Amino acid sequence: MADLFAQVVFPIPLKQTFSYRVPEALKSAVAPGMRCFLSFGHRQTVGFITSVTSKAPENVKQLKAIDSLLDTQPALTPDLLKLGEWIAEYYYCSLGEALFAILPAGQRKNPKSVLELTSEGLAHIEKVETLLGEVGPLRGVNWKSLKKGTVAVTPRTLALAEALKAAGLGQIVVAGKKPESTGGEKLILGKPTQPPQLHAQQESAFNAIHQALDEGVFKTFLLQGVTGSGKTEVYLRTIAETLKKGKQAIVLIPEIALTPQTVDRFTGRFGDQVAVLHSRLDPEERAIHWNRLATGKAKVAVGARSALFAPVPKLGLIVVDEEHESSYKQDDTPRYNARDAAVKRAQLCGAVALLGSATPSLESIKNARDGKYGFLSMPDRVNQRPLPRVRVVDLKEEWVVRGEDRPVLSMALAQAIRENLEKNEQTILFLNRRGFNTATLCLKCGEQVQCPNCSVPVTSHRVRGVIELLCHYCDWKGPVPVKCPQCKDGQVRQVGLGTERLEEEIKTQFPNARVERMDLDTTQEKGSHEEILGRFRRHAVDILLGTQMIAKGHDFPGVTLVGIVGADTGLALPDFRSSEKVFQLLVQVSGRAGRAEKEGVIYLQTFHPDHSSVRSAATHDMNGFWQQELELREALGYPPYSRLGLLVYRSEDEKKAYTGAEKAAVVLEKLARPLGVEVRGPALAGLFKLRGHFRFQILLKAAKPQAIRQLIQKLDEQFETPKGVFRVVDIDPQSML
Repeated sequence: MADLFAQVVFPIPLKQTFSYRVPEALKSAVAPGMRCFLSFGHRQTVGFITSVTSKAPENVKQLKAIDSLLDTQPALTPDLLKLGEWIAEYYYCSLGEALFAILPAGQRKNPKSVLELTSEGLAHIEKVETLLGEVGPLRGVNWKSLKKGTVAVTPRTLALAEALKAAGLGQIVVAGKKPESTGGEKLILGKPTQPPQLHAQQESAFNAIHQALDEGVFKTFLLQGVTGSGKTEVYLRTIAETLKKGKQAIVLIPEIALTPQTVDRFTGRFGDQVAVLHSRLDPEERAIHWNRLATGKAKVAVGARSALFAPVPKLGLIVVDEEHESSYKQDDTPRYNARDAAVKRAQLCGAVALLGSATPSLESIKNARDGKYGFLSMPDRVNQRPLPRVRVVDLKEEWVVRGEDRPVLSMALAQAIRENLEKNEQTILFLNRRGFNTATLCLKCGEQVQCPNCSVPVTSHRVRGVIELLCHYCDWKGPVPVKCPQCKDGQVRQVGLGTERLEEEIKTQFPNARVERMDLDTTQEKGSHEEILGRFRRHAVDILLGTQMIAKGHDFPGVTLVGIVGADTGLALPDFRSSEKVFQLLVQVSGRAGRAEKEGVIYLQTFHPDHSSVRSAATHDMNGFWQQELELREALGYPPYSRLGLLVYRSEDEKKAYTGAEKAAVVLEKLARPLGVEVRGPALAGLFKLRGHFRFQILLKAAKPQAIRQLIQKLDEQFETPKGVFRVVDIDPQSML
């Protein structure tokens, strides 16, 4: 067989591929999309094969050979390889970083490897001993173990391994490699359900999507339906049609907390054809679901952001539920947005992309208005149920009336909870702040106690009855100081309201109520989401309080009252999207009430009753908010009327971080004008110090994202980031902090 050469990439920032020889034994098995085990530099590691060719590279005599293949079939389908290339180009990262992000976490790690003597080596131990002497003294080589046949490969034994391999006396193999599992998965099937009769708006939306599926062409739809309008049923019907055509579907949801309910609904309709993919699964469980999808045994992939990369060979439909959610944006390299990547994958496969939300992002609204997306509207709830009544409580007036007596609940909300308990109806209380108190304040100098590693106030938590301070960014912990760390004199006081304190107040005020809290602190253990939500669904809980985990997508028929304890949270953030995000969150949490026969009521506590986000959410005025916000964005030149790129320079040395950013900005300014890019900065990042690193950011603004990427590429050609300084590239940033 002719010589073969593989192009291999690694999960490193280098934007290049590396050539390797394919040994004779692997020529019939090797293929693009496979993982391989090989020597890279001075270590053994996992690489990803992007292409195989018989054309010899220029430096063929210097090429190392692939040691072994880790897959019997390509780990990534052809469309996922192309999607990885698009992610690498669009989000300005290396192909290796993009492809390894697509793989499940368990398949990215370096396997343990051993040096195994071949039959030739075992038969001629004297040759092995001779090579040992030639290679030199190798501390760490277990000679007795090697004479028996194997020894672990470490950086110290790599030279010996390479020498034995070249002489045909040894080979490097993956220790304990097992065939891929095809067994059954731990999937609890939901109770079988029958499709209900669609109402007119559902029917209209379904017919439009059905037509696109029949045509077998790529198309993107934005389905805007108010909370309780039946968007999920449209998803289910559309998936059923996709399966009838012999194709597969992917369903993305924004929160792991939604997984139990979503899986229950989808398995109730499609049984064991559903596979689940999310980060809370054990690696073995995830591998089983992954393999069932790859072999076509499962037809529907359901999960959070990374489920986008499910290895479905016959993709016909991708559903992105709550498409506006910022959690679809990856917060480390590659910083892709799963919503946008879903549209791209659908395009690559000739599939339909269905984006659904009660509160779509302004980017998607504009795409629909511009004709890029088909727009489907469902402005009414199922069975013409009314949207919940919203009562806005002005906390400024409340505080004037109550003076120093300022409990966390207004008089109106407290009375509503009391009446709801008497009627044996359920209540949800929303507060998007974890912890007991959100700040520790000095009564003398007014400074807040901050994390020593991050420029953020620390939050107090009650742990086994003791209050301690915690940073939610770096997990630093410490005791509450007796004196102010800043002025060294003033007494400190706990201020601000978190979910822990809210829970304590509710239990004190309503001692007979069954209360449960759901936030990041109460859902650390595997299965905790399911347990809390299951108890609430069974009405074993009267009041469920928590953060945004309880705000989206949940359907609890017994909930007739929702109290939004702090509606203003997020309005003051230095981010042009803050109003949009607050509006979306208020509408979403309000939608948890009145989803069955009984009407729902919302109490919205705020210090800013006239803010556009609060006012529009209270009156269910979607169109009014969109129009006002779009006009403001257009006037300021912000997305969706422009595209952004964010460069963040960070270092443990503040001066180095600033110098690196400043020098980069000088080069950018010289290069930007011909490309039509506006350069702003460097400026202090919103989170100036994070995990011990000082951060400065440069904002790039242009009409097209290509111009931003071209500018960064030109920067890299002319400027090298100083040693000790790290740079982050974020295309289409969702947060300016």
